[in-house]
Amino acid sequence: MRNRLLSLARFAPCLLAFSLVHGSQGSDQRKPSVFPSIASYALDKNKITLPDDLAGQLNLLLISFQPEQEKQVDTWMPVAQALQHTNFNFRWYRLPVSEHENFIFRWWENSSMRSEETDPETWRWIVPLYVNKLEFRSALQIPNERSVVALLVDKQGQVLWRASGSLTPELRAGLTAAVASH
Repeated sequence: MRNRLLSLARFAPCLLAFSLVHGSQGSDQRKPSVFPSIASYALDKNKITLPDDLAGQLNLLLISFQPEQEKQVDTWMPVAQALQHTNFNFRWYRLPVSEHENFIFRWWENSSMRSEETDPETWRWIVPLYVNKLEFRSALQIPNERSVVALLVDKQGQVLWRASGSLTPELRAGLTAAVASH
């Protein structure tokens, strides 16, 4: 019994340290997110620095981490395109995110995306990002890469609204309300 109490006494500081660290992480999640400054090239081969060069006052950023997540991104496109047609201050961007790679890999990936996305008019709105994915996700408080993340950001990159996964009627209503309120 005495050994168990000694073990618990040794364990208590670890538990306290864990709770302090966990508690500070929770407060970090309450801080507003700001999209980090990233220079890249859209599929139309024009250089863009995000968030500085975002075309809209409000921008829907559809972030994917795996090629198979494009189906989830596609669920967002009808509402994104409808909002862009009815609100001149709104723009959408597709941001496939990959680890930072060499020039040849990036060229190959971008060429592949261009061949899959056959409408050159949309290339301006597709901006592949080659970044440190862990740092990127941390900056935007994205816990994992399992789902697409939709972020509504202002011209300065301030995250105003967020969702993950495929578009649902509830998420559509939330996005529409967020756009209308800003």
